[in-house]
Amino acid sequence: MISLGYELIVISACVLGGVSLKGGIGKISYVVAGVLILGTVENAMNLLNISPFAQYVVRGLILLAAVIFDRYK
Repeated sequence: MISLGYELIVISACVLGGVSLKGGIGKISYVVAGVLILGTVENAMNLLNISPFAQYVVRGLILLAAVIFDRYK
């Protein structure tokens, strides 16, 4: 139960790293890059004192952009 609530972040990092939502396509090094990008964005939002709700919205928008990009690549 430690990781409760991290589902959106994990899926976002994987999709941002290039893992296909259809399955079977992706590299672990790209997923690590996706994790680093999301971690940097989250850290920057914390330093800017952005509200947790707005941070969740930004993470959702990043996921949406990654899914749209994955669909059309």
